[in-house]
Amino acid sequence: MKLSEILSPELYAQVKARIDEVNKDQPDKTKHVRFADLSEGGYVSTEKFKAQTEARDNQIGALQEQIKQRDSDITDLNAKLTAAQGDAGKLGDVQKQLGTLQTKYQQDQQKWAAEAAKQRKEFMVRERANDLKFTSAAAKREFIRQANEKDFQLDGDVLMGYEDFTAKYKADNADSFVVDKPADPKPSPAPADPPTIVLPGKPTPPSGGKSLSELMAAKNANPDMVVSFGK
Repeated sequence: MKLSEILSPELYAQVKARIDEVNKDQPDKTKHVRFADLSEGGYVSTEKFKAQTEARDNQIGALQEQIKQRDSDITDLNAKLTAAQGDAGKLGDVQKQLGTLQTKYQQDQQKWAAEAAKQRKEFMVRERANDLKFTSAAAKREFIRQANEKDFQLDGDVLMGYEDFTAKYKADNADSFVVDKPADPKPSPAPADPPTIVLPGKPTPPSGGKSLSELMAAKNANPDMVVSFGK
């Protein structure tokens, strides 16, 4: 389950904004604060990352040892070549050995250089895929698989052609990516009812056309008098 599925849109937006603010001042992406569903392979664990790094370092170390051994063998053959200058039979054999060793050395160099570049590009593809929002782990794996098949060329830390590939892949496989929905705007509060102004009505004139003061005076003069206002 993703964080956006358990938080309200407003809270999720606040959390994301804060994380983006922290990350923008950190150029090293490996130190960025991130959130994702780990079950979808959003991150490589520290242990797995260290294991991958150690494996790569071991391969580099093995290559360096092979290069040292090859250099030693070439130096030895050069010494034999110098010693065999006066013996035509030995000279031809040593020259053949030297040629074979040089060819193998060049092939090994090319193989290891290609393997190192391949591993670096695959690592960079996985890193960039972590910045995309996929609908499932399977969708992410398929994206990485197709990206690695493109065999992008490296220019420093830039994967040449990766951005174009990603844009086209998104257009062709829109259902593989999560579409961020804009947060629902808060409804504007309903306007308060305007105050009701009640104007006093015109008093109903008393019956007989007499004013109230006249009726009161008449009542005082004749207490038994019945006063009726009528309609």
